[in-house]
Amino acid sequence: MKLFFCQTKLAVFLTLLCISCNTKKAQNNDEIIIDTPSDTLSNNTINPKDSTAFASYTDSVKGILTDLEVSEAQAQELSETMSEMIIRAQNQTKESQGKEQSSNFIKRGSPKDLSTYLYMKVDSFPENLLPKNTKGLYIGAASEGEDQYLFGLSNEGNLKKMAKLPTDFMFNPYKKIKSYYKDEKIFICSEQSYKATVICGIFNFDLDKNMLIFEDQTARDYSVEFIAKAQREVEKGNIIEAINFYEQVMYPHNYMQVETETVHLFKKTYSVLQDLEKQGNNDSTTLILESIFDFWGTEFLLNIETPEQLHFLFKTNNFELSEKEYIHVLEKYGRLLLQSKKYLDAVKINKKLTQITPTSALAYLHLGNAYYNLERLQDSQNAYKRYKQIIAKTGQKTDKEILNQIEKRLKER
Repeated sequence: MKLFFCQTKLAVFLTLLCISCNTKKAQNNDEIIIDTPSDTLSNNTINPKDSTAFASYTDSVKGILTDLEVSEAQAQELSETMSEMIIRAQNQTKESQGKEQSSNFIKRGSPKDLSTYLYMKVDSFPENLLPKNTKGLYIGAASEGEDQYLFGLSNEGNLKKMAKLPTDFMFNPYKKIKSYYKDEKIFICSEQSYKATVICGIFNFDLDKNMLIFEDQTARDYSVEFIAKAQREVEKGNIIEAINFYEQVMYPHNYMQVETETVHLFKKTYSVLQDLEKQGNNDSTTLILESIFDFWGTEFLLNIETPEQLHFLFKTNNFELSEKEYIHVLEKYGRLLLQSKKYLDAVKINKKLTQITPTSALAYLHLGNAYYNLERLQDSQNAYKRYKQIIAKTGQKTDKEILNQIEKRLKER
């Protein structure tokens, strides 16, 4: 009986193996035609097809078990073994399909990256300089780790290796920028890792002889330029323009003292807001505040959660912006968000104010109003109660109309 049981398991395994072979055979039927001289890129694409064999085979398990004279325990073991084998085969098929779908092999008239290693098109290359039966040039490699080449895209949509990129130029495909034709040269540009420096190799070429000759290279660090432009705009009081330049800086901590630079930006913002307040220009004020609090440099300030953390930060760094000025900017933003009916953002900013300035009655009033407009009645009433406690303790003056409105809202259920 044990021998028979083993024979049955072997039969099941061979059946599944056959199914897998048939699937692979079906997948290999469709191929993309590539120009194929000995040094030319070769490629077999797989066109996955859904297999219905597994479902029908699973249905037959009961029949197989019925025909076999095996014990209940052996039947259970055989059933579990077949189920595991089927699941493994299905997972392998799905994994294979997923890999093929993510590979992005080229299609007729629409070249895609070949296993992600065809990097970029040579932009603006004159058609009259292209070799016969070629409609475009691309920079890349056939597979990971291979030498990089200049490829020609034929009119039929096939890729053919042309010239090998000289090894004396270090091109970083994982930080690609672009490749283009200019001044009778081919430029291949890439960013350095962990820097914003763009290095461009300058190449002469003879496409008839499949030659690409490295002549020179040029480098440009855009982050340094963007920081310099941002600093100039800050001094002019153009806060939004300055932030737009800062936002284009790659790896900012490699290029600037983020906290010092951000605090200086806040100091200038405070001055600008004072002038706009005198003019009654709320629209510009709102735009400036939204920009500066969305700016990545402000994150370290928004991460402060207690008055002690706030005092320590400003005291130890001797910032040109005072603690009081920062809180004033934050209060103004919290009020304007409320006026703009951006209640969720108003809750976030005013709640932050209550954390770092727990004695600020204004912060609790604005927080209560924001919660109330979000129909979070209990949260709003808690904020209003805290507001009343603070003004009673500190003797702060408040508008009677505001107090009457608060009392009315505190009675709501």
